[in-house]
Amino acid sequence: MSGALVWRALLAGAGFNVALSLMMSFGSGFLFGMVDPSRFALLAFALRIVSALADIGGGAIAGFIARHDGPLHGALTSLAATLFVMPISLLRIWWATRAGGEVHLGASYWIDFGLWTAVGLFLAAVAGFLAVELRKPASR
Repeated sequence: MSGALVWRALLAGAGFNVALSLMMSFGSGFLFGMVDPSRFALLAFALRIVSALADIGGGAIAGFIARHDGPLHGALTSLAATLFVMPISLLRIWWATRAGGEVHLGASYWIDFGLWTAVGLFLAAVAGFLAVELRKPASR
């Protein structure tokens, strides 16, 4: 770490990630209602891609604004977004079960959640690193 955390960079990156994640979360309920059940796996995969893009975008924004420690700023934005969105997701799941829906949060759910969180942290860190490196002046 070569300097202090740039809070403005963290807020901007995490804000982008949270905004995209919430749009995806609330929009997915609508999309799953429109899609034929035989296509649920394809839609779930597309939502994973959007989630990865949210992590990449948030990490890149944080690294670009911070100008240093891109991987740290990128990973922290992904972690902050995950910690912000997770209670909202759990509240939506609880609400669905109250309405009579059936939700399974077994070990496979939490393993999947942990693995994709790790992938998101990695992608955001790489994006933050690349944003810092691309912002450096070209040496001649």
